Amino acid sequence: MRYTQEPSRNSLTPQIHRLAETLRREEAINQAIAEADPLGADEIFLRLPELNEHKDTEEIKEALQQVVTKAQSLPELNFIHCSSAIRDISMLGASLLRFGIEPADCVPDFSEALMILSANVATQIPRDSFIDYTSRNPGNDRKRTFTSLPQERIFIDSLRQGMSALDCCLGNVMSACIYPFSSREFAAFFRSATDSFQMMIDSIVQVKRGITPEVFTHHIRPFFEPFRVGDKAFSAPSGAEMPILNIDQIIWGADCEDELYVTYFQANIIRLPAIYQEISQTLTGQKSLITLLKDRLAAGIPFSYEEQMSIQELHHLLTRMYSFRMPHYRVAEDNVILRQREHGEGQEVKGSSGFGLVETKYVLDQTMKCRQITSQALSFSK
Repeated sequence: MRYTQEPSRNSLTPQIHRLAETLRREEAINQAIAEADPLGADEIFLRLPELNEHKDTEEIKEALQQVVTKAQSLPELNFIHCSSAIRDISMLGASLLRFGIEPADCVPDFSEALMILSANVATQIPRDSFIDYTSRNPGNDRKRTFTSLPQERIFIDSLRQGMSALDCCLGNVMSACIYPFSSREFAAFFRSATDSFQMMIDSIVQVKRGITPEVFTHHIRPFFEPFRVGDKAFSAPSGAEMPILNIDQIIWGADCEDELYVTYFQANIIRLPAIYQEISQTLTGQKSLITLLKDRLAAGIPFSYEEQMSIQELHHLLTRMYSFRMPHYRVAEDNVILRQREHGEGQEVKGSSGFGLVETKYVLDQTMKCRQITSQALSFSK
């Protein structure tokens, strides 16, 4: 994360290479978790949508007890099996909670099972995450859903595609930052990152077109509430838990001290797998790309043609990110408006992460501000 006039940051290069290589393996790990069924829960999940539609809490409770008991006697507590077990136990627990029943209160060893499984995968949150519901969710007939609605399958499939594209985008952005703005490699990696990000735009368009606020708010969202593990409640999976957090960090967030952003970032990055947290820790305290551009503009040193080519590619990625974030904000806003209309205008509405429209609007505004800075830089050439 440097430009020609800045002191070298070569000390980070080996770490970034290693992290980018580890990130490339994440898709295979997610696929292995999706394919695993260590608790023999496939048949249960074929029936779960119907059980939820009939509000058959006794059958759901019995199914949850069955998988919790199985989890306590797994022959090996490897990463793949533990991650798959966390996904399945959590979704059954969320189904009970949908009908006002805390799973920890009625299923013996529910909390203990999740805590043991989570300790074996070194996660700080002893329940499922957004990646479990999307990237680590089996496909086809084995797909884990709460409802039989085709809209829920659209939701999962579109976001799974978007999450995979985000990994490609993040890997390219990381690789670019090894080089100065003046290098062709920086521009080339950002061009590839922008191409990858298009899938995120496609995914939010599918969600906006295929899922009405009424369907999401009344039929899908109720399954995403905090449940208790031990004596603490843990929030449900949320769309805030995406690797776009890391991309933001590299572009503008690494040195951002806004309390709203820091709180939002820290609460969500710990819900992502370890590789994303390690990337975050490596980059925290570094100057962001936007800060580097602002420093350069303040110094009054014009940008060379090669540097402008790199800034242009950064600008293109920010434009794509804006094209995702604006409809994403509109979708969130539509859902908030519906919930307020139904429950009272004065009620504060938050997402399953515990955050609301304020944070969604904040990252949208930051993206717009960054585009203004890249536009300014592009007009300041030699």
